[in-house]
Amino acid sequence: MNTAENTSAAPVILAARRICMQDRYSMERLRDLTLEIRKGDVIALIGASESTKRLLLRCLDLLDKPEGGNVELNGQPVMWRHGGADRARRSIGMAFSRESLFQNLSVMENMTIAPADGSEDDDWVIFERAKKLLKFAGLSGLADEMPVNLTAGQRRRLAIVRALMLQPQILLIEAPGDQLSPAEKNEVYALVRAVVKTGITTLFTTNDLDFARGVATRVVFMADGIVREDGTVKEVLDHPQYDRTQVFVRKNTGFYREYNARSFDEFEFTGSIESFAAGKLIPPERRRALCDALKILLVQLIFPHETRVVLTLDLDAEKKDVIATMQYPGAGFDPLTAQLSPDAEDAKNELLACAKSVKYHLPASGKNEVVVTI
Repeated sequence: MNTAENTSAAPVILAARRICMQDRYSMERLRDLTLEIRKGDVIALIGASESTKRLLLRCLDLLDKPEGGNVELNGQPVMWRHGGADRARRSIGMAFSRESLFQNLSVMENMTIAPADGSEDDDWVIFERAKKLLKFAGLSGLADEMPVNLTAGQRRRLAIVRALMLQPQILLIEAPGDQLSPAEKNEVYALVRAVVKTGITTLFTTNDLDFARGVATRVVFMADGIVREDGTVKEVLDHPQYDRTQVFVRKNTGFYREYNARSFDEFEFTGSIESFAAGKLIPPERRRALCDALKILLVQLIFPHETRVVLTLDLDAEKKDVIATMQYPGAGFDPLTAQLSPDAEDAKNELLACAKSVKYHLPASGKNEVVVTI
């Protein structure tokens, strides 16, 4: 297991010690899991199972008591009885992806209810802190609105700054960009970056490895209910040691989809490519060319001969090109040179007109590969 070194001398703020527990809503478990979060860490918690990551967050936020092991705050075991967990939780800020906002309270009331309930600060101090945080999140003009009137991105930003109202030692954020439009995701990501720059110790869950690379100082990969790798961004994302980490990183870097001709959904296909390209700030005309080229290649040229295809999309940062790669099994089928029907020949010409280049080759893996550059 790799170990991050940048904050290794800093004190441990929050730690899970040999945690064992089962999710109440699924079969996922934490199995003898240990994780230390040190002052100044910005940790990206990654892994295929959203349920397991959420289970760990609930444990770290002291909402669920583990069946085995314990949580430590500032080196002291949490005392779960007699309100000990509730008192300790005031040092931990938590923003769930489902927001958990009070729907019957306004934005400002959502911000002030927790401090007003247990803080020693005056109401005026609490109100001023809320105003500053709402301004920080770009929500100043929405103080009197109800959560139902906010966009999904605004609700997500509200959840994050609400978690800062008690001035916690550590902030936990669940999947900040999950199920948001590209524009809303960018706004939430910008807020997380701004929060991190304030110096607060932060742990967030994500499968957006581009975002993790740009924000985190440390990456923790979970699989099978335990921490499999823990290290710097470079160690875990660029040089993963565990085979499951390698597969996960490969699938979640850029765009990765598997398609089957029998269950192919053209609308989902086009929408997912549009969403990826928009999130990468690809201009609309190039997004259309990308979608058209890939749909022609997949539906009209490859699917009539091979039924299973893996598509990956990446960006050439230097040339600002989109690189699309389609891999599929089969005995050396090249759709660019094969003798096809007249309709397929027309489709081939349309493909070449949409793309900057289209190349086929048979890699050492034995899988056919067509690379399209837009």
